[in-house]
Amino acid sequence: MLFNSLPYLALFSLTFLLYWSLPQKGRKPLLLVSSLLFYFYSGAAFSIHFLLVIAVNFYFSLKLWENKREGKSTSKLLAWIIVLNFVNLAFFKYFYFFLDSLDFFTGSLQFSEFGKGIHIPLPLAISFYTFQLIALQVDIHRDHVPERISALDYFLFILFFPQLIAGPIMRTTDFLPKLDKPAIDFNRVQWGIFLILSGLFKKVVIADNISGIISGIYQHPGEYNFFSLYLVTFGFACQVYCDFSGYTDMARGSAYLLGYEIPENFRGPFLSPSFREFWGRWHVTLSTWLRDYLYIPLGGSRGGFWRTQGNSMITMTLGGLWHGANFGYVIWGAYLGLILGVERFFSPGDPKKEEEPRGWKRFWKVALIVHLFAISGIFFRTAAAGKNSLSLAWDYFTGFLNIIGGKALVRWEELAAFILFTFLWNAVQYYPSIREKIQIRFRWLLPSFSIIILLLMGIFGDGGGEFIYFQF
Repeated sequence: MLFNSLPYLALFSLTFLLYWSLPQKGRKPLLLVSSLLFYFYSGAAFSIHFLLVIAVNFYFSLKLWENKREGKSTSKLLAWIIVLNFVNLAFFKYFYFFLDSLDFFTGSLQFSEFGKGIHIPLPLAISFYTFQLIALQVDIHRDHVPERISALDYFLFILFFPQLIAGPIMRTTDFLPKLDKPAIDFNRVQWGIFLILSGLFKKVVIADNISGIISGIYQHPGEYNFFSLYLVTFGFACQVYCDFSGYTDMARGSAYLLGYEIPENFRGPFLSPSFREFWGRWHVTLSTWLRDYLYIPLGGSRGGFWRTQGNSMITMTLGGLWHGANFGYVIWGAYLGLILGVERFFSPGDPKKEEEPRGWKRFWKVALIVHLFAISGIFFRTAAAGKNSLSLAWDYFTGFLNIIGGKALVRWEELAAFILFTFLWNAVQYYPSIREKIQIRFRWLLPSFSIIILLLMGIFGDGGGEFIYFQF
């Protein structure tokens, strides 16, 4: 069920009206029912599988709490449930990738031929809910959730429908303590509506229209000229940002209207003067998950410079693989890890303690970071092509040599305008002072913004496309 669809509008409106008319003891069951309806909309088989996964995890959580209460070790039990969760993820998401990898390393085609006779669908949101379940189990092991929680709270923590499909990846401290204390007031209602409108603008007006402009180029990138490919490189980076941060805005806005505050996933990353800051502002909940549950357990920065570089490279490469079962995603993650390593080599100090660059120095640093990230998007976007992803990426890079010849992008002026809008929206997220000025003017700004968004959706909207991260 898409946020930018009439079924979601109907489900959320009905849930909102019933939710605030019920006493607190009736609100959580209502949220659970709405969440089940939200996920069941994608198919009954996926939903039954999802509920079984949560039930198995709940059983292991009960065992973890029991062992901790009795003073027993929980390490072996934790290892088992982590393995089970990853096996579930690997079977559905990486089965064909594993067979293709065997073909690649053995020089044979028999493994992928075997896979053609097997159809394994990808359950919706499996990557996101797997990470959230693992984080919950690890937090119980680490005493971050010392008291047993009810089955209702446990299932609702994983199923909460505003963030269910594509995050943010919630942590126990983000949601569980607030479950029995939803808070609503006029300011929260205003902020929730603004976030939903913001998300619709990013998704429907910017991301979907950028997709329509640039998608054809990725089929034959070598046929286009340098300027077109250069602009499309930034166009895709802006599309992903607006698509995913638009989803997050709508998720956070929906949660606000239900009395909860879920984490912010994007904080204006395109205005960051360093790549470490950029990665602290891009897909924040995944970045912090990888840091806390992979990078730090690997040793973090405790083993010297080269050990730190290795841990960072492993973390980023596996983060790339998490996005999809394709070598293009692996290269994308490794590329980002390499940039982080190079930056750490030339600037080994704590970036938070370094002097903030200003003026032209800041401009050129921001420009460099945005260029480096946009280039990584070539691997990310071509990975969607499947087995031909690396070949398409090569064609894209060689297309940059078409300085004079090659096709031109027809709607380049429109794409440039959408890119500019994206950077203006980054400024809203990056600078707290801008958000504060907007919030002060909510009383007249929200009605005006609502009318503008509806008009723009009427002009540019095409009924709403799927969110990019729904495939992960």
